[in-house]
Amino acid sequence: MKQPFLFLVLCLFLLMGMPRLFSLDAHWSSDETLWLQRSAEFMRAVQTGKFEQMPLASHLGIPTMWLAGLRQTVGMDFTRGSQQDLALARWFIGVALWSGLVVVFFLLRRLFMFWTAMFAWTFLAINPVFLAQSRRVHTDALATLFILFTVLLFLLYCVSPKQRHYLIFSGIAFGLACLSKSYSLILLFWAPACLFLFRQRGGAWRSFLSHAFLSGLLFLNCSLLTVFALWPIFWTPIFGLRALCLLGAIFFLTVVKQQDKTFVTMTVFAVSIAVGFFALKTVSEVFSSVKWAITTGHEVEYFFLGKVVSNPGWLFYPFTLSIESTPLTIPLAVGGMVWLWKQRKENTATTQQLRITFSFLGCVLLFMLFFSLTGRKFSRYLLPILPMLDVLASIGLFYMVKWLCTRIKKPYFRRTANVACVVFILLLTAVPVFALHPYYGTYYNLCWKVTDITQIITIDEVEGLDLAAKYLNKKSDRNQIAVQASDLGVEVLGYYLKGTVHRADENRSVDYEVVYIQDVQIGRVPQTGTLNGQLDHTITLNGIDYIWIYKVSHIPGK
Repeated sequence: MKQPFLFLVLCLFLLMGMPRLFSLDAHWSSDETLWLQRSAEFMRAVQTGKFEQMPLASHLGIPTMWLAGLRQTVGMDFTRGSQQDLALARWFIGVALWSGLVVVFFLLRRLFMFWTAMFAWTFLAINPVFLAQSRRVHTDALATLFILFTVLLFLLYCVSPKQRHYLIFSGIAFGLACLSKSYSLILLFWAPACLFLFRQRGGAWRSFLSHAFLSGLLFLNCSLLTVFALWPIFWTPIFGLRALCLLGAIFFLTVVKQQDKTFVTMTVFAVSIAVGFFALKTVSEVFSSVKWAITTGHEVEYFFLGKVVSNPGWLFYPFTLSIESTPLTIPLAVGGMVWLWKQRKENTATTQQLRITFSFLGCVLLFMLFFSLTGRKFSRYLLPILPMLDVLASIGLFYMVKWLCTRIKKPYFRRTANVACVVFILLLTAVPVFALHPYYGTYYNLCWKVTDITQIITIDEVEGLDLAAKYLNKKSDRNQIAVQASDLGVEVLGYYLKGTVHRADENRSVDYEVVYIQDVQIGRVPQTGTLNGQLDHTITLNGIDYIWIYKVSHIPGK
């Protein structure tokens, strides 16, 4: 790699890391308390060997608990559940994601040309939703990274079927993805379709089906072995023997790929089915909770298109995608696919790129479809889709710059125009994102600036409550201040406020009332509050009023 390119890669590497590792004690999210507790219980079970006490949930979050639990091994003296505790857990997760994104670049480089990989890597670095979720003790960012690993490695295998190590690593990545979040199982529908898309034209169907069957078996065995290795609930002698059986099955499958021995194949298949059955039986409770999460709506209502509803329906995710993606992501992605489609008959390389593009598009559509079918809908669930759109957008940007080159004859002006075009697009994308540090969750598409998105969709990211606490902490009587907060803000506000926080149903004497925007949207609390207080301060982020602080002049109940 030439020195200018190496310098550019290093700059982007630092650009990815800094937003994920600074100001980590800001804007505590409600779910983070749960994952801090789970990670502490998880590490305690690992240290004591009482694996049956491990917490189980529909979204397993095993990598999250491993990484967040590492904070308990560093020997630092801080209060559990404090801001320092949160920041340290976030730091371990941020470092893991930062390192993972480095691996993503090398995978992209093997799949695409250098500049396409660089554009994709840059879009990933400044993706606002990915940035926001990377700074949380939660499951979505890690699940997204492992899903991206799985897709990129699987596509590398489809492009080069003889390189079986790509399939093995893809299976490992899929195991990590499933350990992170249950929606990763959607890839089980994508992988066969991807193999079909890359099948050899004119080849025998029997040969293709045999190839697909053996590839799928090797892929799933590697995934299952990864689950056994990283989920301590399987750390028992009996599952140790089953893991050895899986390891042997993986070895024989690599031999079968060359020799195509039916007896060995069927034996390996039977062993894999038996081991998988016992594994599923052991964690059947998890699948019950997954079914409950899919079919049961969330306890908090949604505000969507001017109405408060229990389920916002099929339009929720398309609207959310248009709001949370950057302005040029979808146009560039569509433009790249259209250009490749028009040039599909020119050469083999273009046809291969078109297949890769359709594979990413199919993955996006599959996730959108399955997410829309579920009872629970959150904007952050779209996170696995966004990096794939970033990759598609990078393809569009590359071919747009290439098209520009053909329109300028003089080499000097051509290079200048190319650099100016790329810099303009990246700055247009990056500046609005980094200007929000560290409140990346407040980002929304610049195209929506002409309207008030609070009248369209729920603001479901808990942002700004730490700023409300900091404002109240500047009061002269900050240690004696009593505050009434809306239901969704009590817990988070309590982590930062020096005074005391009470819920509305406690009917306590308070000095201030804090009203959070989501409570206002779903009709739980009026924007003016419930205590007839006088507006003292408003917290505004990215042009949206998130929190209203009212000075209360009377005592509730008296």
